[in-house]
Amino acid sequence: MSGAVQRWLAARPVLGFVLFSHGWTFAFWALAAALAGEGGIWAGPASVAFNVGGAGVFLGGVIMTAICFGRAGLSELARRTVDPRPIGRVWWAVILLLVPALTLVAAGLARALGLDATLAGTAQIAPRLADPAAFTLFLGFILLIGPLPEEIGWRGFLLDRLLARTAPVAASLLLALLWWTWHLPLPFLPGYFDAFTRDPPSALRMLADLLPTAVLYTWLFLNTGRSVLAAILFHWIGNLTGQLLLPSDDVRLIRLILEYALVGALIAHPASGLWRPR
Repeated sequence: MSGAVQRWLAARPVLGFVLFSHGWTFAFWALAAALAGEGGIWAGPASVAFNVGGAGVFLGGVIMTAICFGRAGLSELARRTVDPRPIGRVWWAVILLLVPALTLVAAGLARALGLDATLAGTAQIAPRLADPAAFTLFLGFILLIGPLPEEIGWRGFLLDRLLARTAPVAASLLLALLWWTWHLPLPFLPGYFDAFTRDPPSALRMLADLLPTAVLYTWLFLNTGRSVLAAILFHWIGNLTGQLLLPSDDVRLIRLILEYALVGALIAHPASGLWRPR
């Protein structure tokens, strides 16, 4: 990469990130869709193109960090990705328990309201645990398909750049919009959602899901010393909860309402950290 290009990108860090996150990803995902056969994007050359494309957010985070901050920035990014020390005990509890707890509360409320309170995956938890090797591979798949590479970009690089320009809630919503647009092609990739035993959500539902989630990530980020590890684990636990419990649509909707209520309470409370000056 020429020095002129690097200087141009360094002067436009958010745009530079998006060129990798969206430009790179969309190009390879279009190729994956074109190559998909009977196995969809999970088999053959289509799988290679899909996984290479999925690295766009990761590449955006790493390459733009290198361009903007050099080796020192990369070292700091690596530290924030692996160092658990900035995460206090309360925040470990939030990371590990918040989404599962909201899901179980939502299931209880659905039952009380006479709605579908099904958590269809609970019957499969014991059989999964009976095969530790397969379960470990499943955990690794859930980690690698999104949380680990994505958070190095979204929270490892982009969120700081947005926080430098605007308040935490506004930065969260801007990030949510970029996060949403990055996910928009997924329902059009043959067979993608087959791996997650659920129907593709609508575009509006994806946006509705990501808006409060992005604020919760920023809340964690600001209260854990900008920890990328905290974001990775929170993302992983959220995805894992969905895959292990397989909540019904009614449970998902009630959980979403609870998330909006929680986010509203956090925004209204100055001690939440979302009011912290940058």
